[in-house]
Order: sequence, then structure tokens, then C-alpha cells
Amino acid sequence: MSKKFILPSLASLLLLNAHLLGEETITENEETVIEGHVSVRSRETDPSKRDLMRDLRARQREEEETENNAPAQQMLRRASFKLANSSQQFMLAPRETIARPQFSLTSYAYPINCHWLTSISDTNRSIEMEDGSHWEVSAFDSYVLRNWRREDSLVITPNYSWLSSHDYYITNKSNNTYVKANLYVGPIAFGPYSHWIVDIDYFGGHIYLENQMVWCINPQDNYILKDWAVNDHIIFGIYDSWLSSYDHILINVNMDDHVRAKQY
Repeated sequence: MSKKFILPSLASLLLLNAHLLGEETITENEETVIEGHVSVRSRETDPSKRDLMRDLRARQREEEETENNAPAQQMLRRASFKLANSSQQFMLAPRETIARPQFSLTSYAYPINCHWLTSISDTNRSIEMEDGSHWEVSAFDSYVLRNWRREDSLVITPNYSWLSSHDYYITNKSNNTYVKANLYVGPIAFGPYSHWIVDIDYFGGHIYLENQMVWCINPQDNYILKDWAVNDHIIFGIYDSWLSSYDHILINVNMDDHVRAKQY
């Protein structure tokens, strides 16, 4: 084969490779918008505040891990689960800490608020939930999605590890597997399965949603709440703390951050 045909072929291969690499990951700050969906990070959080949030919560995780070693706390934890309304059990994603980065799975009672899977991308790099939100899945976890099916029940929990670029775990309750993920397309704006804020009590730390649910925010997260606004869309998650009474997280789609909360 002559050189004039080899060079164009090599150039084509290089261009194709660059194209494929560019599609392999979703850039963290890339704005992905689908018509009719809420735009993620339509209002940007102060980067220093975002770093502070992750640092504080990573430290709190470490403190919880230490306190949980006490036998009395373990007994209280087991008793609280026995008092749960549902007997169905599943495994949440691992709690990853700075001091002890190893994984450990723990049984939790069936959550009040969970989601379900509506679709998986052909590349196994993203999933869609019932509210229309899309979540980018870590490339290292994409193989896990091969065993996920439509209408599987999903639970979102936070990931506070500095070692990960993904802010959340999504656990499949149907088969006890999980993936690390980031939100990159918001839910359908004011959709049938979407939730949004109708009022905020900044002083008292309360959020009122369109479905008449009232949430009390962890006072340690009031500095985050100050940036939230009426009509911001919310996605529910579980705060898998062993000690805190604030057992849920409210993910603000517009700000792409979350607070820990408990329902009134």
C-alpha cells in the first residue's frame, strides 16, 4: 500500500479514537440540557462552600465510624431496625471514610422514599429514574448495570470520599448491587414524579414541598440552605447515618448539592 493511502487512514483512526475518548466520560462542569427538564447547576454553588461541605461531612463520617464501635450504640441500632414498619431488608452502598476506606455493607430497613429505574443507556454509562432525572455512572461500575432491569427499586445515598469524583451511590434494592454516580440531567420540570420547594423557613430551617411534606434541616447544613429558593427541584435520598436522626438527604437539582433532613 502506498504512503498516500496510509497517512489518511492513520489520521482517520486518530480522529475516531479522540472522538470515542471524548464520549467516554461526562465532564463534571458540562451543562447537559434536555427540553422540559430542570437544568442541573442552573445556579452555581460557591466552590469554597462545596469543598467545605465535603470536608465537614467526611470528618463527621469518621467520627460516626468511631462512635459506632461502642457496643451500646450497636445495640441501639439493632433495636431501631426491629421497630421499623417494614420487615423487608436490603443492602445500602458502603460507607466510605477517610480513616477506614475499606468497604462494608450493612442492612437497613426498607426506606420510605425510593426511586425506580426506567432506562439504561446503550453504553451502560447512565441511567434514568422515574422522575426523568439522568445519572452518569462511574466507568468502573458500568458492568454492574448489566444485571439491572426496568422498574428495579433504587436508593440514593451520599458519597463523601475525597477519593471519588462521584457525589452519590445508587443502590439497587432488587439485587443488592450499587454504582457511584453523579446527577447530570434534572427531572422533568414540575412533572408527575418530580418534587419542588413551595416555601422555605430559613430561620427555622424548614422546607415545604408541593406534596405538603415538611422537612426539618440539620442545623449544620443551614449554610447550604441559605442559597436555596422556591421552585428549586428536589430529589430524595437516604442519609445512611448510624447515629443521626436526620435520616434523609434532599438533593437540590438547581444547586447540585444536598442537605440532611428529617420529615415532620
